[in-house]
Amino acid sequence: MGTTRTMRGNRGLTRRDLIKSFGPLGFLLLPVVRSMGYAATSASAAFAGMPRFVLFFKGPSFHSPTVTPTTSLASLPAPLAPLAPHVADLILFTGMSIHGGSPKTDGYQEEHAAGLIGCSTGNSYHYSKDDSYYAYTDNESIDVAIANRYQSLPALAGLPFASLHLGVGAQSDADNVGLGQRYISYRKRQAGDTQYGNAIEPIQDAGQVYDQLMQRITTLCASQSNQPGTDNTQLRAALARKKSLIDFRLADIAAAKRTLGMDSVHAQKLDGLVDGWREVEKATTAQIDALDGGGTGGGSTRTCPTGTRPTGNAQNKNNCDQLAPIADQMIALVRLAFEWDLTRVVALTMSGASSGHRWPSQGVDKAHHTLEHSNDVAGQNIMGGYFSTKFASLLSSLKAIDDGDGKTALYNSSVLLGMECWSDSASGHYLRNIPFIFAGQGAGAFTTGRIVNAAGRNNNDLLISIQNASGITSSTFGLASLCKGPII
Repeated sequence: MGTTRTMRGNRGLTRRDLIKSFGPLGFLLLPVVRSMGYAATSASAAFAGMPRFVLFFKGPSFHSPTVTPTTSLASLPAPLAPLAPHVADLILFTGMSIHGGSPKTDGYQEEHAAGLIGCSTGNSYHYSKDDSYYAYTDNESIDVAIANRYQSLPALAGLPFASLHLGVGAQSDADNVGLGQRYISYRKRQAGDTQYGNAIEPIQDAGQVYDQLMQRITTLCASQSNQPGTDNTQLRAALARKKSLIDFRLADIAAAKRTLGMDSVHAQKLDGLVDGWREVEKATTAQIDALDGGGTGGGSTRTCPTGTRPTGNAQNKNNCDQLAPIADQMIALVRLAFEWDLTRVVALTMSGASSGHRWPSQGVDKAHHTLEHSNDVAGQNIMGGYFSTKFASLLSSLKAIDDGDGKTALYNSSVLLGMECWSDSASGHYLRNIPFIFAGQGAGAFTTGRIVNAAGRNNNDLLISIQNASGITSSTFGLASLCKGPII
């Protein structure tokens, strides 16, 4: 579906670099550097403080009594076995809660919707009727919060897509009743929104996603591409704004050098430190030239994708034998989007809450939701293996992207495997002991290859860790009463 391209890295700027070179003046220069979005702690400067983020939502929790006793990543239980090749890049959480173990709503209470909405927002929600399928929220999800943060950075404001929202069976077992268990991505509610007006509908047609990505890649490939041209007015305007902001900041630095009276030695050092910014400026100029019929843009060696347009559509499907190849297509499209720097944020919904998914070829003919409430542990663990397999495929795809400086896209990413509640009987719904899984190093922010006992802390603290790695400096996310601070 696509091929990789060689990316030119930008040199990172650390606090130590600035202070070492300029002494106390480094403290004054650091805010300017950070305002450009280039402060870094590793050679992969383009991602430090701005890692990619993927929210992979699987629907129902793994069967908690099977997974929670895990004490070593070297001995994963059956539903997590497909993740064995990636244990060095994982953090498995035990003892983690959603909503403190009980739904945070202003009326009717039910755990499936609480798990779904709490997973991605860490916040409260409402019901329009006393039924789990009528849940909705006014609050922002973690993927949207990070996308908004990145859009505020000059270095990322020109990305073609603030975020991508994809689905592979992104529905509950009763969307015909209500949509309250369908959505994981929300923006903050605005005046005039309908009940689900702030919910973001995932695209489940792989061909549609491919077309959207290829419209942008066509621009970058210019004359090398065999894809049709598009109206690039908005893209050109975004690139022009990005270039203007970069020029403005570089002019600010030049003025600061004159005002502060730097000697020639220090001025030369500062000129060296802004080389990375000038590389971004040149890349942006090249992309604008490509829109006007010039070169390939970006200062990189690219090979235009030549694969076949995918045709899978997961809308209203719940058979994993049919969904599996579509999931593979969507994961390939995530890789394509990241390879070409089209976005930094992806939400991939593999199922809604109260999942209707089944897997006939593996002997699972009942809906996943039914397996939970009938306490069919074997069936639940088989279904868990399906989602683990696809999550492992996503991680392999990220590992296959070379970001330069010996780092992969997985290293430069924060990847959350999210889920809702678990059940073991007709009336048993639980928001405690949810086995969340995190993957990737967040461009150096996280140490992986371990199990973390959350000891009852909420998933809010994991969301805080993720947002902090993405440059959002806050000690809360969602309901402040559920937050203790970053957990990793």
